[in-house]
Amino acid sequence: MRQTRLIYVENDPALLGVMSTILRSQPMLDLIFASSDPLEVLGSECVERADVALLDLALGRDTLTGMDLGMALRNRNPEIGIVIHSQHPMKNVSKQVPQAQRMGWSYLAKSGTLKPEELTDLLRSTAIGISHDRMRIDDIEGDDGSESLIKLTPRQRVIMGLASLGMSAPEIGDHIDLSPDSVRKDLSKAYQTLVPEGGAGSDVRTQAVMSYLRLIDADEWRDS
Repeated sequence: MRQTRLIYVENDPALLGVMSTILRSQPMLDLIFASSDPLEVLGSECVERADVALLDLALGRDTLTGMDLGMALRNRNPEIGIVIHSQHPMKNVSKQVPQAQRMGWSYLAKSGTLKPEELTDLLRSTAIGISHDRMRIDDIEGDDGSESLIKLTPRQRVIMGLASLGMSAPEIGDHIDLSPDSVRKDLSKAYQTLVPEGGAGSDVRTQAVMSYLRLIDADEWRDS
């Protein structure tokens, strides 16, 4: 039986080292890439070879969230499983993933109670399309903004995540292998979704980025 090829991204250097050692010790896992930098992962050729990615949700204030990185990896490799690893509240996070993309997305609380063998089983099953919720995702009544995020295509979601870092269209294109014109077209469509009332002459990009960050609760998930 083939090993499951794994990408691991974690913001905490100490946890990255400890978990990498544990993951490498598992005979059915092949840790092919480990990093604390989401943009380094996006630039790696390992993405197309990976079966599953274990991603910290809060990867730092000045970079992508784990959800955005998961979308970007799935955009590059439609078959990759995504496991979001978090100590933060996960309210309505699953609703941000388009319905057609939810197979092979799992959510896992950072906890010392999970045995390495259990983690291996969760990663391997997510890699073949099974989804798990190993943390309680509380339902919130009312409109939480998830509908607007779902209206964005996965590629638009990735592009907005990179735009929120202040990247230009050519810089975004370099990271996800698109022409600047294609990026601009997707940005324009995303702006229409996020800022439907944006008027002529207004700074629609800034409004759209601010709206996007509010919708993904960036201040709650990113490290302070």
